[in-house]
Amino acid sequence: MKNNYSVKMFTDISFGGKMLPVLGSMIQIALSLVTLWLPKIILDCVTARVSQQVLYAEIGLAGGLWLLLTIADQIVRNVILGYAQTRLYTRLIPAWEKKTMELDYELFSSPRGKVLMEKARQAVCSPNWGMVTMLPRLTELFTAAGGLLAYGIVLGGLHPLAVLLLLLLSGLELWQGIRTERKKQGLKQERAEVGRRLNYVAYGTRGLGEGKDIRIYHMAGWLREMARLALGQKRRLEQITAGYERRKLLFAGALILLRDGCAYGYLLYSFFHRDMTVGDFAMYFTAVTGLGGWLGRLTESISQLQESRNFARDYWEYMELGDESDGLKKEVSSGLRGISELPKPVGFQFRDVSYAYSETGEDGQTKMHQVLEHLNLDIAPGEKLAVVGANGAGKTTFVKLLCGLLHPQQGEILVGGVSSQLLEPEEYYDLFSAVFQNSGVLPVSIADNIALNITGDVDAERLQSCIRAAGLEEKVRSLPQGENTCLNKRVAEQGTELSGGQLQRLLLARALYKDAPVLVLDEPTAALDPLAEQAVYEQYRRFTEGKTAVFISHRLASTRFCDRIILLEEGRIAECGTHEQLLALGGRYAELFQVQSKYYQEEMS
Repeated sequence: MKNNYSVKMFTDISFGGKMLPVLGSMIQIALSLVTLWLPKIILDCVTARVSQQVLYAEIGLAGGLWLLLTIADQIVRNVILGYAQTRLYTRLIPAWEKKTMELDYELFSSPRGKVLMEKARQAVCSPNWGMVTMLPRLTELFTAAGGLLAYGIVLGGLHPLAVLLLLLLSGLELWQGIRTERKKQGLKQERAEVGRRLNYVAYGTRGLGEGKDIRIYHMAGWLREMARLALGQKRRLEQITAGYERRKLLFAGALILLRDGCAYGYLLYSFFHRDMTVGDFAMYFTAVTGLGGWLGRLTESISQLQESRNFARDYWEYMELGDESDGLKKEVSSGLRGISELPKPVGFQFRDVSYAYSETGEDGQTKMHQVLEHLNLDIAPGEKLAVVGANGAGKTTFVKLLCGLLHPQQGEILVGGVSSQLLEPEEYYDLFSAVFQNSGVLPVSIADNIALNITGDVDAERLQSCIRAAGLEEKVRSLPQGENTCLNKRVAEQGTELSGGQLQRLLLARALYKDAPVLVLDEPTAALDPLAEQAVYEQYRRFTEGKTAVFISHRLASTRFCDRIILLEEGRIAECGTHEQLLALGGRYAELFQVQSKYYQEEMS
């Protein structure tokens, strides 16, 4: 069942919903048969010179049936489209969003995860195309198959070989349609990558922060060039797809000319040399045209249904991403004690940990960039550890590994003697109050940004205490709606925007409110001046009593209060000790500290 994505899509649809394609196709087939016989009835009545009453009765009966079937057909079509859009589209989009938010961070941030996520988004991004069209297209397939059978039976009365020839030629048309769809499917990966670039230009450059840089640095032309190149790639892919479609249409046109020409020729021969009424001639003539139409519809519906199945595969491949490892983790961890049972404060052990990122070079080849290599480190319970080093030394990767966002490719990280990869992610995340360099705020109230409680059940006393402790009380009091003020002026008329320092205090309040046993700061103050950064770090230090804390910074003076400092260089621990010990060592740390101290003194003089 796992790989039968078409069936998987309909597993939770009611019996009535599953019967809609059958009902819709039966109505359309009946309508087409009535349309086929109506001219025969009229012509036979006219040539037989029946009375007006009989003629009107025959026409009225057939016409009334045609009208009822037409109304029923429109109703069922609308129901099918509405069902597909409301029951499938509105279910698939929230599921995709939930998966995106809960997906393992390492998979989420990997090149493979990004491409699969974009392909899945394209599969459900519109109610008018993608996998949500499977229900209407399935109806079309049943209708075309049933109509082809019904018209084939009718034409069987003309000559069985005529039907066989029509089916043979249409089989060639079907083969060409499936072949074309496979070629189009081969372009989907590249289309997804182009779509991601266009989405970034369209939606990733509209914020207030980006708006300032775009204007000051005259980036509009550069962004337009990015969009132009991406659109050029998209047009190229669309032109290739259009070429496939043109060749398919030309091939189909040649087959239709041969198929219908032979059928009409034999029909004319039968009319002039056999006992055939005008009504029969009109019916068979319409049936020949109709059979070709049903064959074309069948070919097109199979091709379109295959496209919908491909979209369904893209969607479910993403939705199932990581399921295997999650199941293994749950099976292995079922007998382990929970995170809540670990003694506090918590300690960690890095055992021969290595990690590398994959990079795609200009030649298209994937290469591995080693960030951390054979890292061994014990973080004692309650220790205040600083991790410093130049940009690219591996500090942020170290933090992501510690927090469980990335997983060691070699070695393991132990917490309470248990490998972090064998613990439930949600429980493991509860260990950390983390403030990252690019931590953001949501377009909701200050209170909700601090508590991050989806139920809205905020402890008011605890909230005020955290705001006070973080030094944000004066700012909150100055706002007309206080802690209920929205942190986005574009969302709320009385909203507000925080300065860099105020944002850091908000993030401090958030960390205090969560009150996790481990505090992690990954250069959240990089945009602040050195004195402001040191003041913020001092605030964090005061609230880490009885907690394990890890401070990441490239400014060495800000973390001199820590129990221990490690200097990362080229993915390894180059130096380790207290601030005084590392200065006395006279190594790389001392050299960097002297350079930074001289810079700060020049700035202050």
